[in-house]
Amino acid sequence: MAGEVSLNCQVGRERMTVTGSSQLAYVLVEARTSDQGTAGAQTRMPVNLALVLDHSGSMRGQKIRAVKDAVKLVIDQMAPSDIVSVVIFDDNVQVVVPAQPVRDRELLKAAVEGIKDGGGTAMSLGMNIGLTELRKYASPQTVNRMILLTDGATYGDVDRCRRIADDAGAAGVGIYPMGIGADWQEDLLDNIGQRSSGMPAEFIRRPEDAVALFQAQLQSAEAVGVTNAQLTLRLSGGVAPKRAVKVLPVISELAQDTLSDREVVVHLGDLERGSPQAVLIDLMVENRPAGVFRIAQAELSYDAPNGGGQEKVRADAVVTFTNDPVAPEEANALVMNYAEKANAHRLVTRVLDEYKKTGKVTTRLHPNVTRVLDPETQRALDQLAAGGAVSAEDVKSISNKTRKLTQRFD
Repeated sequence: MAGEVSLNCQVGRERMTVTGSSQLAYVLVEARTSDQGTAGAQTRMPVNLALVLDHSGSMRGQKIRAVKDAVKLVIDQMAPSDIVSVVIFDDNVQVVVPAQPVRDRELLKAAVEGIKDGGGTAMSLGMNIGLTELRKYASPQTVNRMILLTDGATYGDVDRCRRIADDAGAAGVGIYPMGIGADWQEDLLDNIGQRSSGMPAEFIRRPEDAVALFQAQLQSAEAVGVTNAQLTLRLSGGVAPKRAVKVLPVISELAQDTLSDREVVVHLGDLERGSPQAVLIDLMVENRPAGVFRIAQAELSYDAPNGGGQEKVRADAVVTFTNDPVAPEEANALVMNYAEKANAHRLVTRVLDEYKKTGKVTTRLHPNVTRVLDPETQRALDQLAAGGAVSAEDVKSISNKTRKLTQRFD
């Protein structure tokens, strides 16, 4: 049934002055799932969840204890119609819980409790078997997700991890990576999440935070209203894409291969009730005479729930070109706020990358960037700018917080 999703286009400036040259235009496209007819546990889509867990030797002690407690809580909170599987990896792989409905909770939790630490880290082994378990029950009527947790660097199989992420995305399985501690590969886990239409990596700074974050992952899956969403922004003649960045639910720079001469294509994956997804696209618009012009049309395709087939919804991005001056205060405050925060995230990421590679920072952040950051992040960045050092945990914390800047409007 159509109507599950609304699509809205906003431009940074609804009126632009004719200048005789190309101009930058921001287009914010927001997809929001309706609550109508889908609220409540009785009508939500069943969740097909694979928990793929690093149990290498570095997970010993508090880490493995906290992760086992978190997984057991997830099992307790899943519905009998949900499907769960648990896969553990070190430099080998083991299926602790084969994919099955969540019925005998005590038996499932006993299997999880038996997990012990030991060995090295070969993440692709766990990802591959986790995807195999998910495929046993995957369908358009289920929310198919992999939670991937690690605390270290995988060995010799980075490219295979990326290929499996691509396979997962093609199968409608979003991967939601989680890194615990300071030694996991942030760029790789972020890339895995993006390639599978999941999410960038979530940072578990302290083992005791694992329970709440695993619980949030389950709640996120339970809130899915539609699946397999894809956004296509078709551009009018004389309009070219410069950059695209996802700004909701978190900031995530999109790869250049999402852009082409005439369109921008973004795989959004699952759309959750109460959690819109939004993409900000920078467009270069060639000179126009005075008048009203559609510079782009957004189309969102998605799989409707309960086997309702594929649906599509469209929205236009329209700009009025005028010979009159346009006051700066006419700019759309929401769009410009997202643009400012996306730029802040981009520049902070550049600073952190420089620090990770060289151990020092030469890039200086403008006050317009630092003013949108929280005080703790500002202090850490000031310390780096002064030639100081911060811990590996601080680097990951700054990155994690900066990508969530758009979760508040100020």
